[in-house]
Amino acid sequence: MFNPFEILHLKQTYSLDQDVLEAHYFEAQRKTHPDQFSRGNEQEKAEAMEKSTAVNQAYLILRDPLLRAEYLLKMAGIDLLSNDSAFLEHVMEWNERLARGEDLHPDLKVKEKELLTGLENAFFLHDHEMARRVLYQLTYLQKLLK
Repeated sequence: MFNPFEILHLKQTYSLDQDVLEAHYFEAQRKTHPDQFSRGNEQEKAEAMEKSTAVNQAYLILRDPLLRAEYLLKMAGIDLLSNDSAFLEHVMEWNERLARGEDLHPDLKVKEKELLTGLENAFFLHDHEMARRVLYQLTYLQKLLK
């Protein structure tokens, strides 16, 4: 089974030091990059390509706090939240403000930072229910920011 933490030889935790993550990624890429196997046979080249692809995919998941949270929740057997009625009040307020032509970007960036901290805390406390609620909110918020 695909496990990005194992692929990059990292402890399976939400809190990751980005410099450490990058160091592990570049080390794994150095070992698995297909250019290292350019003189190998076709099977070695194919295996190198497969490993390099897995390393890239692992890095993409682990560097993104939302994808990392989603992966960890799924590994814990937690279904992702598909709606949050308590969050609906914020959504309605933002939509009304957008309809009035307001620039929500500054407020949404503050909320994003607050939610990212909340996600970190939820995983620290092993509170999967809180983590899935915050992840849902962050996912919606990031769509608004785009």
